[in-house]
Amino acid sequence: MKVRWSETATRELEAIFVYLRQQNQMSAENVAKRIVDRGESLGQFPLTGEPFRPPGRRKLTVVNYPYVIYYRINSAADEVEILNVRHTARKPSPARR
Repeated sequence: MKVRWSETATRELEAIFVYLRQQNQMSAENVAKRIVDRGESLGQFPLTGEPFRPPGRRKLTVVNYPYVIYYRINSAADEVEILNVRHTARKPSPARR
């Protein structure tokens, strides 16, 4: 399956990187790479994440980091759409579409 990052998810990933870069450039790069790699893995393993609300949405934990990727699977388009990337301390708010 193709993996497509929504504009919202892309902005959230950029914001995470900018925030972390203020503390440590290398750490920021490692975290961003891990998030992207985890998201891209959904192309091969779209059911890796667990079901979430609203129905049809799923969430995937970024191993070793406090982030969660919210996504949905569009089987008809053979694609996984990444909706949000959020820190686990924040309230979840997947895109409403």
